[in-house]
Amino acid sequence: MSKALIVVDVQNDFADARGALAVPGAHEIVQPLAELAQDPRWAYVAMTRDWHPPDHVSFADTHGRPPFSPYMYHPPPGVRAPPQAGTLWPTHCVQGSWGAQLAPQLAACPVRSPHSVVDKGVWPDRECYSAFEDIWADRSSGLDGLLRSHGVKHVYVAGLALDYCVKSTAISAARLGYTTTILLDYTRAIAADAQSMARLSSDLAGHQVALCEGAEPLP
Repeated sequence: MSKALIVVDVQNDFADARGALAVPGAHEIVQPLAELAQDPRWAYVAMTRDWHPPDHVSFADTHGRPPFSPYMYHPPPGVRAPPQAGTLWPTHCVQGSWGAQLAPQLAACPVRSPHSVVDKGVWPDRECYSAFEDIWADRSSGLDGLLRSHGVKHVYVAGLALDYCVKSTAISAARLGYTTTILLDYTRAIAADAQSMARLSSDLAGHQVALCEGAEPLP
C-alpha cells in the first residue's frame, strides 16, 4: 500500500518558543520529523503551512477582540451549513512573515520522495484547520489531488498541533477514503493532559483514525 507522510504546520509561529502560538514541546519533534521526511520509501511527502492573509477571520485583531475569545464562525455567502463555534487566535502565520516559514530543519531537509508544500488558510473569510479543506469542506487545498496522483492509499499525519490541525487533517483524510494514522511520537498537543488526550483518542477512533506510538511506519 502506497504511503504518504503529511507534516502539518511545523512553522516558526508554532514550533519556535518565540512564535505567536508556540505549542508546548514542539521543538522536540522538528529534527525527528526532518529525518523521517527524508526516507525515500514514502510515495509522497506533503508539508503544510498555515498561510493567512493579514485580515484573516480567525484573528482576534480582525474583530477587535482579545485573543482566545470564543467566536461563532458563520458560513460564507453561498455555503449552506450551520455556524460553527470556535476560537479567535493571536495573529499568526501571516503570509511571507517569519512566523509562517517552515521550521529551519524542515525547510532545509533534502526530501527524496515526490513532495510539495501545501498552503492552507489562505481564504480571508473562512477558518481552515484541515490540510485538505476549510471548516465547511467547501474549498480544497489541492492536497487530495496530489496524493491521488501518486497512488497514495495510506496517510501518516504528524506535526502541529495534535488537537487542532493534525486532528482535523486526519479526520478529513479518513473521510476521503484514506487509511489514516497519526504518528504520536512526531506531534505535540496544546492540551496534553490525560483527560484531554483521552477525549481526543475517543474522537479520532470514532472517525476511523489510528494512533501509532513508537516504531516508524516504514519497514
